[in-house]
Amino acid sequence: MKMAHRIGNHGVAAAAALLAGMIMAPAAQAQLTLRYEENFGTHLAGDAFSGQFRINLQNFDMGTIYPTLGAPGTAAGFGANGTGPQTVAGGVSTLNAAQAIGTTGAQNVPTVVNGVAQPGSSGPEDSWGIARIISITDLDGGIVWSEAGKNQQITTFFYGEKDFYVNQLANGFQQIHGVGLRVDLYLQDKTDPGYTAYDPLLGSLGRTGPSTYTSVTDGSLILSTVSAAGFINDAGTLGGLATEFISVFNASSGGTAQAYLSVTGGTEAARFNTNFYSSTFIPGATADLFSQFTTVISTSASDWLVRSNDPVTGNFVPVPEPSTYGMAAAAALVGVVVLRRRARQSAAV
Repeated sequence: MKMAHRIGNHGVAAAAALLAGMIMAPAAQAQLTLRYEENFGTHLAGDAFSGQFRINLQNFDMGTIYPTLGAPGTAAGFGANGTGPQTVAGGVSTLNAAQAIGTTGAQNVPTVVNGVAQPGSSGPEDSWGIARIISITDLDGGIVWSEAGKNQQITTFFYGEKDFYVNQLANGFQQIHGVGLRVDLYLQDKTDPGYTAYDPLLGSLGRTGPSTYTSVTDGSLILSTVSAAGFINDAGTLGGLATEFISVFNASSGGTAQAYLSVTGGTEAARFNTNFYSSTFIPGATADLFSQFTTVISTSASDWLVRSNDPVTGNFVPVPEPSTYGMAAAAALVGVVVLRRRARQSAAV
């Protein structure tokens, strides 16, 4: 009878713990909700979203400027026709010495190669900036998240990128290859008493640390990502397989850039960590997000180098909604009652 009583109590305790976990779980997972905000095609307003998405954002960026290297095809750093030690670290060092203008507001950070910080590599980064997400849509343009629709704000802080190879192009453009780009996304409810409105006019003065910026890194960290190697170049092409971030830039007009990102953390990591993209150069290498940038020289009152409107794409996997948790919790509660009845019956035998 004592053994039956112990088993019954343990069962009740386990069920109660499960119930408590289910009741508490939605608080972290339900912060970001992707639902259609209007009738769109076969979707009705309020329908849950899953699948491929597009994040539409506005960003401001700081970056390093290099002098003209000479004729098109002239290069510096680690890569095809490069100069200096032919390693990523060697390329970073070579380009640090070759800069015409360093990155405004740069912080000393370790060089990160394919997600791994390299020992003894602390030094100034070559690109960092902020962004505000305007909307998230499906690939056909159906809105599943917007500031007005959800009464929330999603901001982005990116930092840590280091250049290791520059290739001179025609008409003053340069192709720049880098590693170690980190991109973090933060979510705030506008009804939160501590809500802080996004303010890009602070420029470099808004940066308070290597990974923090006033009005941008407030709220909940929903995604942490880092750039992935092996997606942009094949071995022997320009910066090769090591390239994680690439930009084509002209100091007079701006340019373009792109990077593949892997999710490393955040409260929404499980829903975005889908390994959606596969490398065509490294078998088995995957990434979760693909970001593209088209930049113009910034003319705002602050000291940003460039600004842009950029898309980020990926795949979204839903998790149980709060109502689903509620149903599961109710089922667990029934289980608690049944276990207690069984325990009492066993004790009475």
